[in-house]
Parts: sequence; structure tokens; C-alpha cells
Amino acid sequence: MPDLSPPKNSRVYDVYFYVAGGPRLFLRNPNHGIAVDDDGIAWTSNGKTHRQAFGTVAAVHLQTAALGNAANVIDRCKIEFTDGPAVTVSNASSSGLPDKTQTPLYRDFVRDLHARLAAHGCGATRFTAGMAQWRYRMLFGALIAAGLIFVVTPIGLLIVTGDLHVLIPMAMGLSLCWPLTRLMMNNAPRDYTPDRLPEELLS
Repeated sequence: MPDLSPPKNSRVYDVYFYVAGGPRLFLRNPNHGIAVDDDGIAWTSNGKTHRQAFGTVAAVHLQTAALGNAANVIDRCKIEFTDGPAVTVSNASSSGLPDKTQTPLYRDFVRDLHARLAAHGCGATRFTAGMAQWRYRMLFGALIAAGLIFVVTPIGLLIVTGDLHVLIPMAMGLSLCWPLTRLMMNNAPRDYTPDRLPEELLS
């Protein structure tokens, strides 16, 4: 973890992150460790320490995403600044995959960051959550199509044939669609306030 000399009332979170404009694919992510104090945040990347005051935080965005399946979820907090590249923090390990030991650290970091932003005064900062609107609509359409295939069609066949076996593919389809439906619902595009975090986006 980088050696960040913390100012007064600071806490260092050993969370992994990447910086906009830099590499996002690593065998092992070398970027980890962010210090949060009452005035701002600091981190080290590529051997150089960076610091941003809370007054330069333009936006904070929370989101979750499934990696391969809806049970393998990664949480992300993107912090955008008025005068520098954005930093995206996650609950991933150095491999870039979700890690149960990293999730509590990530959760504590996000809560501490929002609490200090609120205490500092963040009227110019926008807080958003969820997917991009276009992605949300696309996924919503895909789930409607899946519902027609896995639910409406078997029920129609059951009414026509009376064969209860048609309920088997319906049950299988529901077991596949429900986790994705929950993920979509949790990631509905919206604004939030720093004193009311979307807990469903914090694993």
C-alpha cells in the first residue's frame, strides 16, 4: 500500500482503484490505498501521490455490475473532479475480481467519503447511482423478452395441453432471470444524497 502521510483526522483504506486515462487491465493492480481526511482525499499511482480537496469533487457515482453471472457482483464508486482524472474505487482485489475481504473495506470507504463530503458541504457535487439510462432500457427490454419466453409461453402451453411438465422450463427461466432482475432494479438510474446512500449498491 502506498505510504500516504495522513493529515489530521485521516484514515487510510486499502482499497483498489484505477485512474481514468490509465490502464484498467492488470495481472495485479498496483494501485491501492486511499487516504480520506476532513478536507479531501489522497492516493498514489505510478509512484506519484495525488491529492484532491473536497471542493474539487464534481460528482460521485455508485454502481454494481455482474461479472459473468448475477451472483458475482463488483461494486464501484467513481469520483470525478473538476481539475483532474476520475478515480474509480471497487471492492475488487488486485486481480480485479470481487473479494469478500475487500468488500467491508470498500463499504467503509464509501460511507466515510460521503459523511465527510456532507460535513464539508457538497452543494456543487452531484451524487448519482445505477446504470446509464440507455443500458438500463436495453436490459429492461431483454428481461421483458425473457419473461415472454420463460413465463408467458409455458403458461399458454399449460392451458392448451394441461401438461405440468411445461412448468419445468419456466422454473429454470425464472431462476436465471430473477438475479438479473434484482441487479437491474438495484441499478435503476437515479440521484441520491450523501446522507441517504443506496445500500443495495453496497454488497
